[in-house]
Amino acid sequence: MPKIWRKAIEEELDEKDVELLNILAGERKFSQDEIKDFAKKLKTTTKEVEKKLKALRDKKILLKDKISIIDQIKIWDGYYIVLVKVHLVPPIISPGIEFPTGWKIERYIKKIKDTEKKMKINIVRHAYCLQGTEWDILLITSAKSQEELVKFLDLLAKQGWIEKVWSFIPVEFGGQWIFDPVAIPSVKDFKETVRNIKIKRK
Repeated sequence: MPKIWRKAIEEELDEKDVELLNILAGERKFSQDEIKDFAKKLKTTTKEVEKKLKALRDKKILLKDKISIIDQIKIWDGYYIVLVKVHLVPPIISPGIEFPTGWKIERYIKKIKDTEKKMKINIVRHAYCLQGTEWDILLITSAKSQEELVKFLDLLAKQGWIEKVWSFIPVEFGGQWIFDPVAIPSVKDFKETVRNIKIKRK
């Protein structure tokens, strides 16, 4: 049975609510009836819609076929944005500690994922490589508590490749948290932009 945390209690959730959220967060394939409905709205064939869906999946634009959108800030007790500065120039060399000599984001993301595996947790939701700033990596994380995040960051720091870390939490403005994970350009805007690009290219 999933644990109930402070924030979930504040939202008046019980074990069945959390169980249901876990089910809703799982991927569910589009039914043939839904695909027919898409084809009708797009004024095209079901075969063409299936072809487009496959292409969107292959290009990693459509990440999930059918999934509920859940605001993680309302579920997790700890939701943190973390900035990480990496040691790009090794200050010392010693056996057992591999200091990075160049900027390769994949190497550090692997270290982050390996640390998650070691702790048997799934804490990092997004990772970004930063440019034009003193910080090198931005992580979006969700944790059971600040203590869990600190333990995770401590384990990363002990590996010797982190210079410093700074974390902060999102806040609500005017009593409302703005959350829009599925923003898509309107067809009108898309058509207008494409038309302008074509005009400029002529």
